[in-house]
Amino acid sequence: MKRVFFFLTLITAWTCVRAGNEYADSAMVIDLGEVIIASTRVAADAPMTASLIGQETLQDAQTGTSELPFLMRLTPSAVAVSDNGTGIGTSYLRIRGTGGERINFTMDGVPLNNPEDQCVFWANMNSYSASVRSIQIQRGAGTSTNGSGAFGANVSMESDAPDPDRHAGLELSAGTYGTYAGTVRAGTGTLGRHLTLDGRFSYTHTDGYIDRTAANLGSYFAQAAWRGDNLVIRLKNFGGYEHTGQAWDGVPSYMIAAGNRTYNDLGFYHDDNGQAACRPTTDNYWQNITHLSMSGRLNEYWNAGMTLSMNIEDGYYEDMKDSTSLAKKFGLNSYGKASADRHKWVGSRQYGAFATAVRASDLWELTAGAGSMWYTSDHWGELTWIQGQYLTSPVRYYESDASKLDANAFAKGLFHLGALNLFADVQLRHVDYRIGGQNDKFIKDGDGMYINQKLDVNETFTFFNPKAGISWNSPVGDMYLSFAQTHREPTRNNYTDNGGTLQPKTETLNDIEAGWQKAGYMWHAGVNLYFMDYRDQLVPTGRLSDIGEALTENVDRSYRAGIELQGGIQPTAWFSGEFSCTLSDNRIIDFTEYVGDTQFHYDRTHIALSPAVTASGLLTFDILKNLQLSLSTIYVGRQYLDNSSSLERSLDPYCVTDLNAVFTAGRMRLSAKAGNIFGVRYATGGWASSEMSGQERISYDGLFVQAPHTFTMTLSIDL
Repeated sequence: MKRVFFFLTLITAWTCVRAGNEYADSAMVIDLGEVIIASTRVAADAPMTASLIGQETLQDAQTGTSELPFLMRLTPSAVAVSDNGTGIGTSYLRIRGTGGERINFTMDGVPLNNPEDQCVFWANMNSYSASVRSIQIQRGAGTSTNGSGAFGANVSMESDAPDPDRHAGLELSAGTYGTYAGTVRAGTGTLGRHLTLDGRFSYTHTDGYIDRTAANLGSYFAQAAWRGDNLVIRLKNFGGYEHTGQAWDGVPSYMIAAGNRTYNDLGFYHDDNGQAACRPTTDNYWQNITHLSMSGRLNEYWNAGMTLSMNIEDGYYEDMKDSTSLAKKFGLNSYGKASADRHKWVGSRQYGAFATAVRASDLWELTAGAGSMWYTSDHWGELTWIQGQYLTSPVRYYESDASKLDANAFAKGLFHLGALNLFADVQLRHVDYRIGGQNDKFIKDGDGMYINQKLDVNETFTFFNPKAGISWNSPVGDMYLSFAQTHREPTRNNYTDNGGTLQPKTETLNDIEAGWQKAGYMWHAGVNLYFMDYRDQLVPTGRLSDIGEALTENVDRSYRAGIELQGGIQPTAWFSGEFSCTLSDNRIIDFTEYVGDTQFHYDRTHIALSPAVTASGLLTFDILKNLQLSLSTIYVGRQYLDNSSSLERSLDPYCVTDLNAVFTAGRMRLSAKAGNIFGVRYATGGWASSEMSGQERISYDGLFVQAPHTFTMTLSIDL
């Protein structure tokens, strides 16, 4: 694979340099973003539902060092979740009720989702907003893109462009719960008319609101760019590391009722002397991503670009298991019940190549592209300490390996017929996924001994994903209607955590979107209607895996339907307001829930973690020349923790308001953010499970409780 990667690099470099030399007399300068980003974004007049977050908004929202999901929660239908209650470290994003493993994230057209888990681990991307120029969120199926299929949204992120001016900067933050952070950045400006070098490093620490969730996080971004008249080459290297205290069990409801909102049961154990002790459960991870991107003008009609990528990841969870059956839990049949320190490791390598070609005229725009990723991973678990035992070396209790090939080709066309715009998009995607070795689950053999479940997954998927739409630029506003069909394959957890019984099925989504939007002199407004019809959707069961990941199961028929409202006003130069509201109905049709041997049937039941109402508002006041105040509010309606529509197993609605102030003086920028200024006691997510005791159903839960107040000061200086 490395030889192929090197060979493609040489081919691409030669093609682009040849194109750059052939058309060196042209006055047109190619913007890399216009070519590469075109493969993952939709134009403003395309009949798709999309929101754009610009660099200025990202800069303002960055105060407080929150992870990217919390910077996107003011967009329609979005919900951000934090394990430790501060928005720093382990975080999640849900859009239209779908989790992060069903949201496709790309950076400059290259997938960010882990190919196996199909989600992004945001703790590894702390402070990435400092290197992001814009974010486009396409709700629903979105346009064709590289990576796993989108079942809730496509999120296309564009990294900072090379800065032609020499620069340097420093940013320092400090806040509640022991939070402090720093960022340094610098750039050479243009060297010798063609070359620019830029770099950034960030570090963040927080003690966390929840007990024992301290986090130490670092990230970096460096790029070298060469720009000719008709050629741009960028080499980017970015990544991050994290040592994060975990709280994936959440806070049980009975602890919240007793007033202990920061309770964390992870890490308690008994030492060699039988004394109670505690060691925080931690996630320790590192990733490094490299992109080599080239774009150029092939001739007077076509622009083209290509990106080669490499992603290296390594890390482990450390978790103390207290007084557990070592035979049943770890397959150590000669041991009894004892505490143990386990490490669950994963190491992966991913290589990719992605190409895009764009042709535009006054009447039509055509984008064609193809991409391929090759992924390999190793998973293994070790016990480094067993209560009362002397270990000369770690005891390995499972190991498995996996590989995945993900290839796709697509073509998109946008045709302008006067006031009408016609859009068509087709994609062919092929996936080959294999898992072999031992699972970290154990079953009894014929002799009553616990042995590893065997993993033998060899699946091939071929998906055809068509999309089409029409928009009309009328005097009363812009209107659009679109249809999209997309498919996606199961995740690793769907195979390894299904109990060895039911095999997961692929999912199919038929998405219909219709909307209207119009902008006036001092206002803008928009309405979007959507109906997302699923077959075999994988929905949350309410239960968690052994390391806190939400487990899912296929349901035959389900849907998500709703209306999204957006608007804004700016009656004066010193005041503006933005708002959004989503009203939705998210249901499973004809659903049977199994609790032990007991069945509960529901004709139409709510899908877990899918609120019927979400809303947000942002008021901005430029009262003085150098002072800006903003007040933001989010509202999230009731979320059911499982699929039973039970109020007992649900999260109460919450409404949270933040106040942000920014003072600018020359090259200095001082900002202060007060989060949750009204001290609302709330939880953004959680889980629930049940068991039967006779005829009585007994429930257990864990809620991801958020901090009642936060405050952060940030000083930025451009040197």
